This record gives sequence, C-alpha cells and structure tokens, in this order.
Amino acid sequence: MEYESKAKKKEHMKRSILDIASDLALVRHDVQLTSEEDVMQRVDELYVELHRKEDGIYWFYRNVEGQISIFREQIDKLTKYVKTLKNAQERIKGLVIGAHQTIGELPEHTEFNPLKVSKSAGAVDVIEEDLIPEEYYIEVITTKLDKKRILEELKEGASIPGVRLVQKEYVRGLK
Repeated sequence: MEYESKAKKKEHMKRSILDIASDLALVRHDVQLTSEEDVMQRVDELYVELHRKEDGIYWFYRNVEGQISIFREQIDKLTKYVKTLKNAQERIKGLVIGAHQTIGELPEHTEFNPLKVSKSAGAVDVIEEDLIPEEYYIEVITTKLDKKRILEELKEGASIPGVRLVQKEYVRGLK
C-alpha cells in the first residue's frame, strides 16, 4: 500500500499544471465516476495535486530568482575586474608615452616590439562652453511617441491607426 502511494506521488510529480487543470475541467464529464460524491472526491484529489504543483512552481521561481541574484553579483564583480584590467592597460600605455617623452625615442621596432607612439587626429577640449560663438552650435530636434496618451485614448475607446490595446495576464505574488 505504501509503495503504491509513493508510485502515485511520483506519477503526479511528472504531470504538468496544465494536465491537472485539464483534468479538473473534464472531471464532471467522466463517465467512470457515477455519483456526485465520486466527482467531489476526484475534484478534491485534483485540487490537492494542483496546490502541491503551485507550491512547487513558487519554490522553483524563487530558486531561479536566487540564481539570478548570484549571477548578477558575479557579473558585477567581473565587470569591475575588467575595468581594473583596462585601467592597468591604460597605465601601461601611459608608461610607454612617458618613457618616449623622457627619452625621445622607443626601442627599435621589431616583431617582438611592435610599439609605436603616434599623434591622434585630434579632439576638441571644451574649456568654457559659454565663450563658444553661436555659429558652432547645431539644432537637434527629436520626436518621441507619447505612449501614455495613446494608452489613455485607447482605453477610452478611441481607434488610432497603427496601434492596438493589448491587455496581458500576469502572475501576482511573483516578482
């Protein structure tokens, strides 16, 4: 008897929440259940199974949420480490430029030493923006879709070409 209940539990663990919900919807039409009492007993069994499955879903969701948190922490650590390495590279470049400026030359260029110091094409260093003549400014105009206004008008029943109102179901209780 105990073996059968363990086997039955294992069988129920493999069923999806959709399978359980479908069984709940179909239980009233089950010809094998002859009385209302049999129907109610089967409904009770299915609800117990459904609640266990829902508890499992919540546990699984929280578990995944914890993993996401751990991975985000690792990503942050790795991002900081990459930034540290890039800063170290920039310091090395600075040392090469500093040595070049002090000595006036670099070691001979070879296949093992491909370093060269060159001048960049140039960049603008703005010292005081208020002193720059107006002729050096350009006008930038941007447009942005007012989705809040569109949503309000769609909810009020308006018909707007190119858009439609979409209302999705979502799960409360899980972030």
